Amino acid sequence: MALAEERYGPVTVLVNNAGVLMFQSIDKTDPADFERVMRINVHGVFLGIRAVTPSMERAGGGSIVNISSTAGLTGLPYLGAYVASKWAVRGLTKTAAIDLGGKGIRVNSVHPGGIDTPMLAGTSPDAPFYRRLPVPRMGRADEAARAVLFLASDESSYTTGAELAVDGGATCGDLGLLS
Repeated sequence: MALAEERYGPVTVLVNNAGVLMFQSIDKTDPADFERVMRINVHGVFLGIRAVTPSMERAGGGSIVNISSTAGLTGLPYLGAYVASKWAVRGLTKTAAIDLGGKGIRVNSVHPGGIDTPMLAGTSPDAPFYRRLPVPRMGRADEAARAVLFLASDESSYTTGAELAVDGGATCGDLGLLS
C-alpha cells in the first residue's frame, strides 16, 4: 500500500481476485486442504480490505470489489471448501459494506459462473452444463471484467453490499444444471 500510494496517491479501488478451486466430497476433504482454500479465498479478501481501508479513508472514499462465485449463491457437489469460502466472501462483503459505508467506501461482490479462465482449464466450453444456460455458452473474462469495472466506477456510486452474478443465467433457478 505504501508503494502504491507513493507512486499513484491514495488507493481508491481494490479488486480482491484470488481463489483456488478444489474438487472433493466434503466427507473426504482433508482439513489442511479446507484450511488452504479458506486462507486464500477468504482470509486474502479480509487482508485486502483491511490493508486498503486507511488509504481509501485518506482519499475520501473508494470502491472494493470482491470476486466471489455463483458457488457463493448456492451449494454445489464436490466443492464444499470452495462453496464455503465463497459464501464467506459474500458475507464479508456485506459486513464490510456496513462497516465502511460511513467512510465513503463501497463494497460489492461479483459472482462469476463458468468463465473461460485458467481455473477452468480443461473444461469444454461446449459442455452440457453451458448448453442448458439461458445464455448457452461459457463466459469470457472480459464480460466479468466489465461487471467489476462498473462496480469500481462512480457509475455505481449508490451501490454497496450488492451481489452481481455474471453467470449466463445459471442462478435463475432450477435449470436442470446438475442433472
